Amino acid sequence: MSGKKISDFEAYKIYIAMKSHFQGDYDYKVYGGKTSVKIDSFEKRNDKLTFSELAKRFDKKGLEEFLLATFLNVTSSGNLALARNEFMWTGNLLDDDTYEAFTSWKKRVQSISYLFKNDTTNLLESAIEEELSFNQILKSVDGEYPLIMRLERRGEISLETLVIFDKIFGFLDRVRINDTTYWPLYKKKCQKYSAFLDINNEYYKSTLVDIMVDDFYEDYGKHLGK
Repeated sequence: MSGKKISDFEAYKIYIAMKSHFQGDYDYKVYGGKTSVKIDSFEKRNDKLTFSELAKRFDKKGLEEFLLATFLNVTSSGNLALARNEFMWTGNLLDDDTYEAFTSWKKRVQSISYLFKNDTTNLLESAIEEELSFNQILKSVDGEYPLIMRLERRGEISLETLVIFDKIFGFLDRVRINDTTYWPLYKKKCQKYSAFLDINNEYYKSTLVDIMVDDFYEDYGKHLGK
């Protein structure tokens, strides 16, 4: 921790705001993490020691990142999970598994450009195997998950790459999936993550074009601009 120390109550407020971001309509970025939480409600909680420990471990930015990784809950297999951390007991915030998810997230984000290039190559190779056009990679057929989501769900590409593709093409809002249980939660979590994934869209557009032209010209590159 290198930034300004936060109080136990401030740690709790950040937790409530981040949880609200992923569970409801609240936007952490829009409201800057501000909530109407009162210290009286905090003082009545039985888990204050958890937030005391979090305040010792992290500054504000560090805790935001830790909670972001926690609520994303990307599994050890590499795919986005939904069932655990929305409803986790706050005591689990101090678990080894939770910290390992944070460490894994940091590694992915620190190498996100490299990850995107590798993932895009894997995505296009899989698309060739399935004889898909580029547009079909992002489309659902007969209410099934598009290729890009199937690969993410199998841990073959990262969640970050999927979110970058959505930032570039906005495909998540156009996808129609028959699965009415998992899909709405999956889509929401991806879009909620997008607010925190601060990238240069133009750089990743250019990187995608370069890969298509340099490595997949016959299948995809030569069709650009048509």
